[in-house]
Amino acid sequence: MISLPDLATFEVGSRFEAACGPVTTTQLVRYAGASGDFNRIHYDHHYAVDAKLGGVIAHGMLTMAFMCRALTDRAGPRGSVSRVAARFLSPVRPGDTVTTIVTVSSRRDDSAQPGIDCDLAAFVGDRQVAEGKATVVWPDQEQARQHFGGERHG
Repeated sequence: MISLPDLATFEVGSRFEAACGPVTTTQLVRYAGASGDFNRIHYDHHYAVDAKLGGVIAHGMLTMAFMCRALTDRAGPRGSVSRVAARFLSPVRPGDTVTTIVTVSSRRDDSAQPGIDCDLAAFVGDRQVAEGKATVVWPDQEQARQHFGGERHG
């Protein structure tokens, strides 16, 4: 496994990309079971076409989960996503790969709960499918000193 720089070392303005996919119909059915969202537009092609969607679409919250995965893969062993908000702009479909671009918008080095705020943009190819904001935090000042004392990326 490739070692990636920990998010705690990123400066304001730093950015990176992470891809998830391709999305599968099996994944959509599993997500429906996990989330309790069994709307047929997420697994029944004919129903989704009749609903004028052009075919099956992924759950919006699954797209947001892909966006969060870009963060959790880099948050380090004690980091966690404490806040996330997203707006969905275009549907994601089976076969699509979702690429999330994460940009660090602010740091909270001196806060009681150190962390970073990020802007998120998710794309399928050149088409933006979602945008959002998230906060990643580390649990205590000692952990933050360990993280923030290291090499910074920018």
